[in-house]
Formats: sequence, structure tokens, C-alpha cells
Amino acid sequence: MKEELHRLSCYVENRPGVLARIVGLISGRGYNIQTLNVGPTEDGTVSRMKIDVLGSERVVQQIILQLRNQVNVIEVTSRRL
Repeated sequence: MKEELHRLSCYVENRPGVLARIVGLISGRGYNIQTLNVGPTEDGTVSRMKIDVLGSERVVQQIILQLRNQVNVIEVTSRRL
């Protein structure tokens, strides 16, 4: 399968440890994060994460499913770059 760069956009609860759990989830399964940007939204209780990962469509869909199962994740979308 062809590996492509995908951007995952995640809205997460703005709480201590959420970033570490998300990064651990992705890297712990052997997937490499190319870039990572995190910042607050207008709602101070929510942060937006932009995560670029290199992988096949199947791998990216697996990451998305695992992210959506995290209690602190509100929404996840992806697109190919």
C-alpha cells in the first residue's frame, strides 16, 4: 500500500496529560508523527491538534478509530496532503 502524508485535525479537552496520551497512542503503535501543532480554541476548555502522519489509508483510518475511542477526544477529521 502506498504511504501518503495525512493531516489529522483533532478537537480535544484542554486538560493536563491529553497531549501525552494522544502522542503516546500514535507513537506507541509504531506510527511516526511528522509534525504536531497544538493550540487553544476560542472556547478555553477545548484545544485543536493538527497531527501529520505518514501512512496508508488503512493505517490512518486505524489511528482515527483509536483516537475517537479516547475519552478526551471530541472530534477527529483527516485529509491527505
